[in-house]
Amino acid sequence: MELVIPIALILLGLALIAAEVYLVPGINIFGIVGLVLIVFAVGYVFTESGPMGGMVTLLGAGAACGLMFWGMWQSGAWERFVLSTSLGRGSGGGERESEQRSTYLGKQGLALTPLRPTGVVEIEGKRIEVVTEGEFISSGSWVRVVAMDRRRFFVRLADTALETPAT
Repeated sequence: MELVIPIALILLGLALIAAEVYLVPGINIFGIVGLVLIVFAVGYVFTESGPMGGMVTLLGAGAACGLMFWGMWQSGAWERFVLSTSLGRGSGGGERESEQRSTYLGKQGLALTPLRPTGVVEIEGKRIEVVTEGEFISSGSWVRVVAMDRRRFFVRLADTALETPAT
């Protein structure tokens, strides 16, 4: 009879977690209360029945939670928690973006704003935010992309022989 209360609390906790997943996802209060009830029930058994009863209850509650998560996986409810769409081209994914960005190395462009040291340059019809290596470059000047890192393009004033880019 002394295990009726902890078993009821564990079952109620599991029911609240299931309600969180299936009925009202995103609110989180049911899931939190369910988890607190399960932890309270296991702690109650540890204090009332000793370490052996507590360990058995802990293993039983863990197995019940595992079964519940397995059921979520099998029923498709888990899909709500996992991104199932892939990021397409132009969505900011890794190597492709890096390859596209590296095409600007060595290219020339026109400074649309003063570069002190950051500003905007137009290269091949695209507006790109750039950084100089510390010097001021006035708007309307031709610049060349000399380096890049993961976030920035670094530019210098274009050579006088290359002030007008060959197109």
